Amino acid sequence: MKKMTHELRAKIRKYIKNGIDISDLIRDVEIKGENLSRAIIKDFNRVADDISGTDFSYAVIGEEGKITNISGTKMRNCNFRGTKFLGKVWMRRVDARGSNFSEAYLPNVEYQHSDFRNCTFCSTVIRMGSREGLGAIFGKELWDLLTKGWIFK
Repeated sequence: MKKMTHELRAKIRKYIKNGIDISDLIRDVEIKGENLSRAIIKDFNRVADDISGTDFSYAVIGEEGKITNISGTKMRNCNFRGTKFLGKVWMRRVDARGSNFSEAYLPNVEYQHSDFRNCTFCSTVIRMGSREGLGAIFGKELWDLLTKGWIFK
């Protein structure tokens, strides 16, 4: 992995500001802790990487009809608030503890055996199912939030 430089960071900000896909700019570049908010990232395959602390808020990741593979990635304390994931996303065996998925759009994500403890999922669109989330770990607070206001008989 190449280190992020000030010049590359400035170029990325310029691309984001102009609504240009940054996939080629960040390929094989260390993005841990970077601000990629509002970015368009059509090709985002980061298998067994560490992207912890990265801000992807309101970004668009992936592309319809394609697979985005971020399996095995450490993505603790990332901000995915309002992020839209397009196409199919393989988010298997990730460590996403402490990440913010509020208002994120994840309708076609497979998150088997992933750790989502201490994550925020307010108003998130995510498919809940035994196939998509087999073995996934969530904190009890998700259930409490999900069922808040429900009536059980």
